Amino acid sequence: MLLLHGFEHHRPRGHWLWWLAEELRRARVPVQYPQLPSPELPRLEAWREVALGELAMLGDGERVVITHSLGGILWLHVAQGLDPSLRVDRVLMTAPPHPDRLTGPMGDLALGTVDVAAVARASGSTMVAARAEDPYRAGPIGALATRWGLPSVEIAGVGHLNPDDGHGPWGAALEWVLADDRDLEWRPGEHAD
Repeated sequence: MLLLHGFEHHRPRGHWLWWLAEELRRARVPVQYPQLPSPELPRLEAWREVALGELAMLGDGERVVITHSLGGILWLHVAQGLDPSLRVDRVLMTAPPHPDRLTGPMGDLALGTVDVAAVARASGSTMVAARAEDPYRAGPIGALATRWGLPSVEIAGVGHLNPDDGHGPWGAALEWVLADDRDLEWRPGEHAD
């Protein structure tokens, strides 16, 4: 299991990714949750190098990737040139920002045309999940996911699925990892304390 965080993320304990890593470890699921370099000024090559290194270290068994925010954009970059030996079984991209929002410090991860076929080859299945309204996205998540050739799930509410909008422990993400339940009810996480 590999967790890829987003912009300005320093793996805070209050984020659902931290909670998810802890819960999976309790369930004896090996988890890699690396700190990506310079999260305030992300550089594609540095982030890609870490992601590829972590993918190479994933053990035998099911290979799963969960991303949050800019980590999803990183996944799209990685997936487009992924060596078949690093292919994963499942990917859950949560709250990816719209490519038009990748400006300023996030600009180095700006997306050109996404090779939809390459993204499909990089995993057995990939799904996008996001709130109905997100400050890092204009328009419905379904329209953005369709551009990338991916199915999506819209979660009721407003926010970026992070502690700033009250998003805390996320049981649905844990269920998705453990049960591979593609039909589960996607609901926001409990409010962060």
